[in-house]
Amino acid sequence: MYYFSTLALTLNEQEDGVAPTDSRKRPDQRLMEQGRWEEANAEKQRLEEKQRTARREREREANRTSSPTE
Repeated sequence: MYYFSTLALTLNEQEDGVAPTDSRKRPDQRLMEQGRWEEANAEKQRLEEKQRTARREREREANRTSSPTE
């Protein structure tokens, strides 16, 4: 199905009890499995930008709290 072997599809099946951060729960993965490549790429870009923004905010906060006060 959509360039994935049967084995690859079964390895990526969701299971009960996995961590919320398990990559099998990523929406872009699900879209790729459905052959919706453009949507998957757009979703991946959205997720990556969200992660970059969160990282910048954490770094900004760390710099703010570690700066010596005068």
